[in-house]
Amino acid sequence: MFAMNPVVPPRWKQRARALAMAVTLGAGSAAAIAATPVITVVDPSPVNWLSITWNTMEELVRVNEDGRTIPTLAESWRWVDDKTLEFKLRKGIQFQDGEPFNAKVFRRSFDEVQRWENPHPPGAFLNFAKDTKLEIVDDHTVRFVFPATDSAAIMKFRGMHVASTRFWDTNGFKNKKAGNAEGQW
Repeated sequence: MFAMNPVVPPRWKQRARALAMAVTLGAGSAAAIAATPVITVVDPSPVNWLSITWNTMEELVRVNEDGRTIPTLAESWRWVDDKTLEFKLRKGIQFQDGEPFNAKVFRRSFDEVQRWENPHPPGAFLNFAKDTKLEIVDDHTVRFVFPATDSAAIMKFRGMHVASTRFWDTNGFKNKKAGNAEGQW
């Protein structure tokens, strides 16, 4: 349950163990639960956005435990030529809010992220060139036309987060005060 946070405060661990033991033994478990204060775990790591986005967002591809790039929202991909990459999108996928995943929804995510100066906190090397074109071939096929050969394109799709229309319509990654997502996530 708490495995995502690699640094657990020692005091928290002690309280959790005591509570688990009380519950397991049944000895005063109701009192132990009632006496346990609310614990707020804060991850001070400057890269906790990685855990959040990689566990709440989807991408066309992911990297498996062997370090190989595998399709996830994509069913497959192929290079049409040295500047054109085509993805077949999986059918039957739905977001948590029930919206079906398709090329139009994917386009919204791509367009939203492309508007930012620097959509990737780790660095601009993950950005797609601003004049990258996205063509919708059909409901489940998209084609990218890059202005130049981009040998890192597949890796960049691992970091290009795909969300439902509702996510983008309600706020996306934007900071309400700043009105944009630059450096906000």
